[in-house]
Amino acid sequence: MCSDLPKRGVVFNVQRCSLHDGPGVRTTVFMKGCPLRCRWCQNPEGLTRTPSITYDGNKCISCGSCKGERDADAAERCPTEALSVAGREYTPDELVEELCADQAFFKGEGGVTFSGGECLLQGDFLLECAKRLSSKGIRIAFDTCGAVEFSHMEKLIPYAQLFLYDIKCIDPDLHERFTGVSNRQILDNFNRLCAAGVPIWVRVPLVGSFNANEAEARRIRAYLDGFPAIRKVEALRYHRLGERKYELLGMEYTMGDEALLSDEQFEQLKTIIEG
Repeated sequence: MCSDLPKRGVVFNVQRCSLHDGPGVRTTVFMKGCPLRCRWCQNPEGLTRTPSITYDGNKCISCGSCKGERDADAAERCPTEALSVAGREYTPDELVEELCADQAFFKGEGGVTFSGGECLLQGDFLLECAKRLSSKGIRIAFDTCGAVEFSHMEKLIPYAQLFLYDIKCIDPDLHERFTGVSNRQILDNFNRLCAAGVPIWVRVPLVGSFNANEAEARRIRAYLDGFPAIRKVEALRYHRLGERKYELLGMEYTMGDEALLSDEQFEQLKTIIEG
């Protein structure tokens, strides 16, 4: 379906009135595709670059309209939306037109945040959108895991109000065990982005059995202390709200109760990390 990239991008959600993806009121665009395979991922529909098919057996009435198939055509025929498509193609003009409809809400520091998945994997498409949004006076933030070529970030810096950057842990082997990818490129890109003088908010997901312990929290805090220009550090608490999505996608969810944190544990680690 993505035959004309980068003229077309693939988006799986446009979330309006978001208060957690940068300053002010924002519209967050969730882009398809991610280089990581975090075991706790809350948006598994964003992992692949192409649109995904979800199936909800609770909605199925066995009408036979799908003819036993699970693809986009079958989803279009499904009368109860038991089958649905996660992911839609946009041209830059189509997406920007939709986002500009929200401009009245972007008072103060609000604007558009591109997230994912990993939005920077569709960097050329983002660049075209960023040029158009900037020309209309709309502020832009980019939410990234950092596991991309630095050139994808660099070309977007002139249009960025802010980068939201995930730092999950410092140990590269631990990072690879839980995300499938070493963090060496992530930390190198973070260093280069900080050196470029771009405003950055760091976000640290706290996940039991992974990084939610005092020793790792202090390692993260010590690392971040080396970058005094960071605007904000935010600890994020693991939750299981995305677990249902795995079932709909026919995927296995591998995190158990060991990933959960008590209020006391989270507050203790949050205090260390946020400093």
